[in-house]
Amino acid sequence: MNPTRKPHYWWASLMLASAISIGMALPASAASDIRLLNNPSWTSPSLFTDKMDDALAVRAVDVHAIPSKSLVYVHTQQDIANTTGNTQNNWYLDTIKGYSLTTGKPLWSYSLHESAGPYTLSTQIVYAPYGTAYIYAAYSDGTYKLLSLHSSGKLNWEKTLPASGSVTMMKDGSLLVTSNGNVNSEGIIRSSLSRFDTNGKLLNSQTVQGSILHAEGDRILVAASKLTKNQNGWQMVSNPQMDVYGLELKRLYKYQFPAKSNIYGDGSDSMFVLKNGTVLVRANIDQTGNKLFAFDPSGKVLWGRVIPGDSITQSTGTGYITYENKTLKLYNTTSGKAIASATLEGDPANYTSLDRTTDGNLMINMADRTYVLYPTNLSIVQTFDTNNLGTPYDYVDQTVYTVNDDMLNRYKLK
Repeated sequence: MNPTRKPHYWWASLMLASAISIGMALPASAASDIRLLNNPSWTSPSLFTDKMDDALAVRAVDVHAIPSKSLVYVHTQQDIANTTGNTQNNWYLDTIKGYSLTTGKPLWSYSLHESAGPYTLSTQIVYAPYGTAYIYAAYSDGTYKLLSLHSSGKLNWEKTLPASGSVTMMKDGSLLVTSNGNVNSEGIIRSSLSRFDTNGKLLNSQTVQGSILHAEGDRILVAASKLTKNQNGWQMVSNPQMDVYGLELKRLYKYQFPAKSNIYGDGSDSMFVLKNGTVLVRANIDQTGNKLFAFDPSGKVLWGRVIPGDSITQSTGTGYITYENKTLKLYNTTSGKAIASATLEGDPANYTSLDRTTDGNLMINMADRTYVLYPTNLSIVQTFDTNNLGTPYDYVDQTVYTVNDDMLNRYKLK
């Protein structure tokens, strides 16, 4: 899990969310029983025994545990000096490593850099629940690749991509690769969509008008409006049209947001697709404030609900949650009244994130502690101390995996 924190205050643009509803739950008060991360059940050897002599810096950028494979993935990165001048970007040597979940022993290592080959400029990894890691990599020689890495550390397959992009695992298990194009003289952006199966076979592809906003479940959201040009360059219009595509890469419906709307956000989560195909989009509307819009699977607008402008929102698959002033509130899509709430103890963090964990729970950080809660009623699963928590880290099945002093540590919270 990437632990990068996002500001939760002054939402200025938008956000959104979702959650599970199972009837009214009484408000929950956060328990004061905080589990300390003192004695790890194991500590791995150094993650950087393979450090290159000319590396400018080394870091771990991602940790992801897969209990079903008794495996912990660690993504490490080394900064390499750019010696050719062919690109202004930094160079990286990215390596994916596997560690035993039960002992912390190194199992294997896979580098995205071949001897005398190009280094990476950027990477993105999607971890499948069955253990495979799917990796997008942009290289310093101008090439782009999609790779499938088995949980044993062996390369399953590799595909060369025509342009830079991002990868998402969709509801049916396919891999969606999206690439946003450049704006033309008429203010139009054309983006490409390509779906691959788990064997790397291209299932379908399509070029669409607009830039990709979000992909999740069985929906792809696209900002389809032409851009407008002023003295500052090309700008988004204030009443954008959103086109929604399905897995066949055909447009299912479109929606024109109200005048003076901003749906593009500040980097925080603001668009979600629920398990049944319902789409949630958060918009900031001048003179109105923040609204969360819900569209049923056919594109019908279910509602637009006003939400606090400086709140965090998150999806749980069947509804949504808001977080503001140390209070979480849970909503479903049928009623605007909260069906559960929880008040958190401790001071809010400077940067707070509300995330969904691999095991289906919710996780939110305060200044000195992190809460894990059930998404159905916001009752607390665990509260653990973060004063000694390293970065990056992952939480799954009441266990924390975190990097401290260049070593991977495992803490059991049960």
